[in-house]
Amino acid sequence: MSTTHVIRRGECMLLVARRYGILDYRQVYEHPANAELRRKRPNPSVLYPGDTVVIPEPRPSQMPLYTGLPRPFTLDAASARYLRVELRDDVGAPLASKPYLLLFGPRVVEGETDGNGLLVQRVPLSASRAELECEDQWWELELGALRPMKDVPDDGVAGAEARLINLGYALEPTGRMTLELRSALRAFQHRTGLAVTGRLDAETSRQLELLHGS
Repeated sequence: MSTTHVIRRGECMLLVARRYGILDYRQVYEHPANAELRRKRPNPSVLYPGDTVVIPEPRPSQMPLYTGLPRPFTLDAASARYLRVELRDDVGAPLASKPYLLLFGPRVVEGETDGNGLLVQRVPLSASRAELECEDQWWELELGALRPMKDVPDDGVAGAEARLINLGYALEPTGRMTLELRSALRAFQHRTGLAVTGRLDAETSRQLELLHGS
């Protein structure tokens, strides 16, 4: 018997699936009853609070096991949660091959960015926030809070604001179309060769998602 779940702030499809005892989020996301959700939310990691998800009955995986013998197991990537961040300096150059510290509360993870400044790190399912240090810079990260910009009641304002902040534009998050947000939109439009209007039109949204990476 299926049930319905209403998305809350900070939830992605993986966290929703685990909440109902389903290891592979694709069992939920690809369920036929969620076809309309997939159309609206093509990225299962970027959901909007209030979205509804149909939760099917879990399909348990079974395999024979023999006691007294070592048995290797491989964790499917769909069962793990990862943070992907591309780090750049003040002039836009990638922080390539740089050591970093990632803090999830008291837990500290060390790593190194790749040649493009990309950080890929598995994160605890329970983590909602993290702190990142690299090259004497600190960032506070809110995990799972990025909002979509299409088919949302705020016309994409909160999603656009968050992406502009992540891209380095000086904004305070308000979730409203403020004068500061319009100024940042004009700067972004000028940077990407769009008509400089300060409005969040369809092409600006598309370019913002493209440059941001989600």
